[in-house]
Amino acid sequence: MIIGILGKGGSGKSTISTHLAKCLASKKENKVLAIDADHNMDLTFNLGVEESFNYLGSSLEDVKRKSGLSVNQDYREALSFNNQGLFTLSPQDSFTQKYTKHLAENFFLMTAGPQTNDVLLDKACSHALFTSLKVYLPLLSLQKHEWVVIDEKAGADGVSTGIPTGFDIALIVSEPTIHGMKTARQISELLDYYDVPYEFVINKMMEQYSSVNFEDSLGKNPVAVFDFDQKFTLFNDSNMDILIRHLEQRYDSVVGQRFSRSQKKFNTKK
Repeated sequence: MIIGILGKGGSGKSTISTHLAKCLASKKENKVLAIDADHNMDLTFNLGVEESFNYLGSSLEDVKRKSGLSVNQDYREALSFNNQGLFTLSPQDSFTQKYTKHLAENFFLMTAGPQTNDVLLDKACSHALFTSLKVYLPLLSLQKHEWVVIDEKAGADGVSTGIPTGFDIALIVSEPTIHGMKTARQISELLDYYDVPYEFVINKMMEQYSSVNFEDSLGKNPVAVFDFDQKFTLFNDSNMDILIRHLEQRYDSVVGQRFSRSQKKFNTKK
């Protein structure tokens, strides 16, 4: 299952992504790929990786080559004549192997990486760092106990790139504040536009927000609520187990749609 974590800047999406990935990887029967798709690279830092490795920001030529495209062809054409199975975690295909950092026997990391010279010199948009994911996620074939956890960019920008069409499900992380929930609702409306399933997660819950009606503010109740925690001990929080059980329960209803959804989004024959 591919899970994308979205939310307003400062909502704690990187913290939730970190602990969700760690909790999943703590079960040896699972294989977990964490993907840091945020410019700030907080997920990469949280997972203890400080040295550089092969970043996704420089992978577009490789993903085209793997997809059977020439360098001059549009990446979107990869979805026209490839199917799921081009990329795999068990065993890792050559592209996945090149662009992952091995964290543990069953735990791997991909990172979009810092801004490149092309971005800094205005030769490319910063979104180019994430373009490979528009091909990789839809064409990635996963087995039952294989998980991908993606820490996305802050705000609605993480949705408008179109990358979330390659999610099986999105988790929208929100603080229980007016502005936090407003942004969460905006993100959910964009996900509705792309027909991407999602759930809400409330983070940094405090007693002063106990009377908030989340269903009125968000459109539906969150599947998990995490208290404000300055010590970052969420990994041991029983609510993380609740969140994972809910994701497992939704497996059959959400898996199997991302390829056709992405193909529709990036159809070059429109």
